[in-house]
Amino acid sequence: MKSIRTQDAVGQTLLHDLVRIVIGEVKDTPFRRGHVITEEDIPKLLDLGKEHVFVMEPEDEGFLHEEDVARALYHMAGGENMHDGPMAQGKIEAIADVDGLFKVDVERLHAINSIGELTIVTRFNNTPVKAGDKLAGMRCIPLLLEEQQVEDAKKIADGKPLLHVKPFVRKTMGIVTTGSEVFEGRIKDAFTPIIEERCAEFGVTKVAHEIVTDNTDDIVAAIDKVKAAGADIIFCTGGMSVDPDDLTPGAIKRYADRVVTYGLPVLPGSMVCIAYCADGTPILGVPGGVLFSKPTAFDEIVPRLIADDEITKEDCIAMGHGGFLG
Repeated sequence: MKSIRTQDAVGQTLLHDLVRIVIGEVKDTPFRRGHVITEEDIPKLLDLGKEHVFVMEPEDEGFLHEEDVARALYHMAGGENMHDGPMAQGKIEAIADVDGLFKVDVERLHAINSIGELTIVTRFNNTPVKAGDKLAGMRCIPLLLEEQQVEDAKKIADGKPLLHVKPFVRKTMGIVTTGSEVFEGRIKDAFTPIIEERCAEFGVTKVAHEIVTDNTDDIVAAIDKVKAAGADIIFCTGGMSVDPDDLTPGAIKRYADRVVTYGLPVLPGSMVCIAYCADGTPILGVPGGVLFSKPTAFDEIVPRLIADDEITKEDCIAMGHGGFLG
């Protein structure tokens, strides 16, 4: 490509979009890539501060235009339950088609962004999103990019998308409230309204609720009862600390087929227990921090459970980076 004086550009084809910005009033694109410049355009271009414009040259073979790079990046990165938005100023954005959990292959994302002058920019991995939310943007830095950089990115992508949205699929929950003080009516159950409110954001409704004393056998029986009622997720509240009367973690461990962790490197709310039944139904032991703070470990974990995104011990360990929520 080459730069020529705007006054000499009549009849030339613009190489890229030209943006007009008036602070507090307007940001638009009065001239698009491919526009053939006319005599009438010259004063308008000069008003935009464009003393020179870029046009293509024959020796640009082997280079790709920024718009072609953006399209290529979307096609190698974009996955299930998203679509590409309109091209704007050399950039394409990925947009969610469903409510769900946004997933990013961070390792391959870093590898592609290390190639040179092309970029894929995303929201954080495991971010809850709604249909219509913008998820990522793809563009290159220069107007023209060596085609080899795109080929290198394709090798890293290897035909497997870097991004996708996992829909929220678990729609029912059961709550087991533990604590003799609640069972005997001395205090109100403060957990259940909070859990109902936060899960309602993801379309999850309560199908069963049991209140039991601080007795391991009773807690185990209550977990079984709410599961039999059709709960896709089971929440156990109260008794999650280290006091002698706090028996909920032990009851979860007895009932579950697999315990991922008791304790999470996230503050507040670290006294979490994450476990799974044999059929994959998750059980979450909810600590008292959820009563007083937001966000907590609860808010980090629950969207993943609702999207049926299995949580591993390695996932839990990684939460320590960024897990200090205030």
